[in-house]
Amino acid sequence: MDTIIGTLSDRAERTGAALLVCDDRDRIVRVNGAHLKIYNFTDYAARPTFEEFLWGGISCRKLANQSVYRDPHAWVQSVASYRQYCDYTQFITRHTDGTILFVSYEKLRGATNWSYQARIDITNDVKARFGQDSRLLGPAGWDGTFAPLAHKTIVPGSHFLEAMPTAAGLIMARGKLVDANRALLALLRDGDGLWKVDGRVAARIGSQQVEFLKRLDRFFGPARGCTPVTMRISRLDSEDAYFLTVTPLPDQGRATGNDSPMAGQIGVLTVANPSLAPAVDPSLLVEFFGITVAEAVVAAALGAGDSTAAIARRRGVQVNTIHAHIKSIVKKTGYTGQADIARRVADIARIFGSRTGIR
Repeated sequence: MDTIIGTLSDRAERTGAALLVCDDRDRIVRVNGAHLKIYNFTDYAARPTFEEFLWGGISCRKLANQSVYRDPHAWVQSVASYRQYCDYTQFITRHTDGTILFVSYEKLRGATNWSYQARIDITNDVKARFGQDSRLLGPAGWDGTFAPLAHKTIVPGSHFLEAMPTAAGLIMARGKLVDANRALLALLRDGDGLWKVDGRVAARIGSQQVEFLKRLDRFFGPARGCTPVTMRISRLDSEDAYFLTVTPLPDQGRATGNDSPMAGQIGVLTVANPSLAPAVDPSLLVEFFGITVAEAVVAAALGAGDSTAAIARRRGVQVNTIHAHIKSIVKKTGYTGQADIARRVADIARIFGSRTGIR
């Protein structure tokens, strides 16, 4: 970790950026001189949390965005929610003294829940481009005005998207992709039905893209994500269609007021292939059913729709061996037979399964 922080510090020094680093408990463990110059209202030696840092800025009325002060508790909660679910973002913020900052936020790879923020003063650049009227930038703060993603934003094992048993991502209005799990990245890369264009999720078929945008406009419209989007997306290389949904971000409804940067601005996109059965890790079945590893492998295969002959052939054993495993599972679990085992495993797979190889 010291090496990673050292690299960040060197980059911040070269670019003149203000740097803040938070540990896995969201305590501020490192700031540089540029940060101290801008945010001198916090005792960093006491290792405050990032939330405490935010409250310090609110107390000093540091941010120019006046909506922050109308309901600061909701704003702080919204920032916390966004930082929890987002791995990387960039935005522009203004301070009450007229300073304009370009901010990058990122979770550190290889360090669960560690993160940093880097702030670069772009005040002079903005004034040179737009004159003294910085209002051309629009509302400041955590308002969804993000720059395009600079790189893939997956942090394995630390993001709730990776735990979802289907292709999933976070999107904004007009289909802008904020984050995605491996399954969705693979699906978009293949371009069979859906693809990524200029950082946005889009349907390959023109008429379906028009309809997709209409439904997204309703989702992100005045109702602010109250009505989920559902849609069937045709594929180019298969008769099986994808089933697409866009739903509100978990806990998004707890934020209050339209000034909350989380309210209605981000949705959870899921893309399912109903013809592809999710696979469940046999180790889960060992735990849930109290069976052996070999029996769990057989049970997982049954849940995926495999026949006993196919399982035996793949495992290089006699069919009678597979039947013996099934009898043992029935005895240990009390299930009624092969079909009952398959049904129960399939139910578990829908919750805990994985489609990381979806195509």
